[in-house]
Amino acid sequence: MYIYPDNLKSAPTLWLWRLRDMAIGGLLAVFGVAMLAQFRTLLFAAIAAMYLFLTICFDETCILDFLRKAGVYFIGKSQLYRWGKQEVSRHKADKKQKE
Repeated sequence: MYIYPDNLKSAPTLWLWRLRDMAIGGLLAVFGVAMLAQFRTLLFAAIAAMYLFLTICFDETCILDFLRKAGVYFIGKSQLYRWGKQEVSRHKADKKQKE
């Protein structure tokens, strides 16, 4: 059943998937069946099943979105931590000025 997005701001969904994910998963599944028939390998069918599992949406979130954001946070985006006496003294001085 097609569910129309709320106020045209959320992504359109079909059952538990966004329409874009359903189309990609369907193409991967067809490709997986063709590879299974021609080469007797389940690799592409397994990739399609894993993609469809990771893109199941509940309340506008899915596992794949979380994994993408976690990958960007931990791997892609550089994190800068400054530890030292100078930073601590500057923080104490700022705190005294606010009081």
